[in-house]
Amino acid sequence: MLENLKIIDISDSVISFNFSRIIDININANIHQIENFVSESKVAGLISHYPTYNSLIINYDFQKTSRKKLIDDIKKIIIDIDFVVDNEENLLEIPVSYGGTDGPDLHNISKILKLREDEIIEIHSGTKYHVFMIGFSPGFPYLGGLDERLECPRLPTPRITIPAGSVGIADKQTGIYPLESPGGWRIIGRTSLKLVDLKKKNFSLIKPGMKIKFKPL
Repeated sequence: MLENLKIIDISDSVISFNFSRIIDININANIHQIENFVSESKVAGLISHYPTYNSLIINYDFQKTSRKKLIDDIKKIIIDIDFVVDNEENLLEIPVSYGGTDGPDLHNISKILKLREDEIIEIHSGTKYHVFMIGFSPGFPYLGGLDERLECPRLPTPRITIPAGSVGIADKQTGIYPLESPGGWRIIGRTSLKLVDLKKKNFSLIKPGMKIKFKPL
């Protein structure tokens, strides 16, 4: 993981450890493993850390450690990691009601992609997805691994309101709206599973690096 590493200073107390210029599931999975080890270690001056598609962003206290010391500490952690390719124990199955009022865009997607609605459901639910990162809104998972047959552009005009639990497709990704919010993804279904509880410290059921599989109802 160190061979392509690039260090980018975002501010005087935030550093981005960039591991790739492309979006890759295996690289992203390794980044989440690095984050887990960083979280469990006692790195001097560490305040917070956040994984993205291809980087790990570190926020540190420059009064407690130097930039060089922090980078050296993170590199040492990376060198000592025995990376695991996959972790089936981290698989979350999510029940989904596809189509109808729960999936208002399924019919139009069927026309755009020239696939039957049941074919779209079968393809979408037959894939195991990787959680690249959480973003856009609290608990919103960006999922990688969408079958190329289901790639579909975003809505030309975003909706003002999308119900919580809505499952959508946008370009090469699929995702879930854990909270009611605006959005431009095409909605194909909805889950009744509560994905976010903002009253809890660990408020999101879905975590970066997890695997997701959808189960049609």
